[in-house]
Amino acid sequence: MTPDAEVRLPRPPGVIRRAFAAHPRAVDITIVVWYFIGSALGFTLDIATSTTWDEATGSSTWEGVPAHLMWPWVLIAILRVLIIAAALLFRRRFPLVGLIVIVVVTFGEQGIQALANGVALMFLLYAVPVYRSVAAGWVAYGIAVAASLLQSALSFWRGSANFEATSPANLLAAESSSVQSIGELITISIISAVWLLAILMLGINLGNRRRYIAAVIDRAHQLARERDQLAQLAVAEERSRIAREMHDIVAHSVSVMIALSEGAARASERAPEAAADAMRRSAETGRTALAEMRRLLGALHSSGEEADLLPQPGVEDLPQLVEGFSKAGLLVTLDVQGSAAGDRGQDLAVYRVVQEGLTNVLRYAGTGARVRVALDREADRTTVLVRDYGPAPGAPPPVAGLGSGRGLAGLAERARVFGGKIESGPVPAGSGGGWRLWAVLPVSAAASGADEPSTPPRDSSERSPDGNR
Repeated sequence: MTPDAEVRLPRPPGVIRRAFAAHPRAVDITIVVWYFIGSALGFTLDIATSTTWDEATGSSTWEGVPAHLMWPWVLIAILRVLIIAAALLFRRRFPLVGLIVIVVVTFGEQGIQALANGVALMFLLYAVPVYRSVAAGWVAYGIAVAASLLQSALSFWRGSANFEATSPANLLAAESSSVQSIGELITISIISAVWLLAILMLGINLGNRRRYIAAVIDRAHQLARERDQLAQLAVAEERSRIAREMHDIVAHSVSVMIALSEGAARASERAPEAAADAMRRSAETGRTALAEMRRLLGALHSSGEEADLLPQPGVEDLPQLVEGFSKAGLLVTLDVQGSAAGDRGQDLAVYRVVQEGLTNVLRYAGTGARVRVALDREADRTTVLVRDYGPAPGAPPPVAGLGSGRGLAGLAERARVFGGKIESGPVPAGSGGGWRLWAVLPVSAAASGADEPSTPPRDSSERSPDGNR
């Protein structure tokens, strides 16, 4: 199966049915044209068959135009045809109104043209449950049956011995279809009701099927739209993740390289060997960052080439991270408490929090700054604290103006994924000064509902837990 076939959306079944659905106006006009043909044929037969048989001569005699087609009654017949044609033409928009109109205008003498009018009534009765609802279909059925019973009763009244020339039945009942007995009245009524019920059931069945297919197709299109939206969200989330990773890699590496390069520049005259060693470490840091970026961007290639896959850094890599910042000039102490939770995604988040915190210390406090990194892994949460005590006395000015403002925002997004939170801000001078970055990450989704500390943990060197931004 090709990819195009896998994503093909469903469509209504049946080639002919789809063609009709694609050209509804042409279908409606065709039905009206055939109704006109049937009505004209009915008028012609009414005139041609208006004869009586003469037994004396053994021949038939034409009696002329029937009464209902004579002037001015022929205008009523023509108006009836036009009204019913309009009801057929607009049956999709006004099926119930059209049925009521046909029921009203079909009272009275119609002749053979009553056959075409009866078919038009069936079309409208069928259209009501198809284009409206089942309840509307039953209402239309009740109206049609009541009209049929009324017409039969008027015909019986007209054919009974009690008929008077001044009776209203003379205008409402058809003389050519007079009902002669009660039994005939009951039989005709039952047949009409059953026949109309069959038409109604057909309309209800096809209407329900049509609505069901439309709902299925609409649901399929909705799922396709949701699939595309989810794909777009996944792309946006992946872009955000790549941006965070790129920021962490570039910001950390560039800050370390700048610190090493500045240290090498200051020590180039009095300690050439130390300056050369700093430059070598700067070059090694740059190569490592370049390799990490290549691996990260290699996963985006769609050429079929396999990207280099390496484990993401985690808590076990924190000593190497601290060692790199120590070589860059920071005085870092690392304190890890508790056992690993086994969640590689959370370990990466912890690593990035420490990396971002140390990068900011190197960037804003400068070399020689004293930093404490504390990691406390409990049963339900992992707490990370990166605390510095400001620039070292007599230290060169820190690297400034390099921050993009995206580091802490990226950390907040990482913490949100695990249901945790990030806080950062300056520490009051009375508590030692400096800056503090604190993060808490629940171990699992279930643990995220556990009681979390409302304030960051107190550093042993601080005299108060204050320091929130």
